[in-house]
Amino acid sequence: MPTSLGDEAKTAIGTTETTRARDGIGALGVFLEEDSSSNEARVQPVRIYGAPRIYEITGPQDWANLVDTYPLPVPASRRSVWYDTTGEYRDWFIPDWVSVAADYDAVHLTLMAYLTTPGIAIPLSANSGATVLAGWDPDATFWLRSNNITVEGEPPS
Repeated sequence: MPTSLGDEAKTAIGTTETTRARDGIGALGVFLEEDSSSNEARVQPVRIYGAPRIYEITGPQDWANLVDTYPLPVPASRRSVWYDTTGEYRDWFIPDWVSVAADYDAVHLTLMAYLTTPGIAIPLSANSGATVLAGWDPDATFWLRSNNITVEGEPPS
């Protein structure tokens, strides 16, 4: 299934997923293996340095703007997955994460965006087609570059 930043993409570009910073504890790295025999999630502290450039997704339009700015066509052989999800046959696009990483250190999906954006066909204005947000967790930040973040120690067992 083509994902916007699913497990395959996360591994390929070496991203770290964190929560946003919380008062008193800062940001946390999140480790959860979906569809595993374990139902446990692990977290560990991370340290964020400097002033990272973070693209904020607050809803469908922010996602569409990101995809329009950094478009990567989804191969025809994978388009049927989003047809099954949306009922629409379109030319589908996802962000070109390598290009996004040239301009941003991270991309953050707000809780409101998580509730309003995934699983729907979002028309694009600069490209002839649409996009779907998939493969994200609520209130997640995906770090595309490691220059502003350090994972502190080993995750708890």
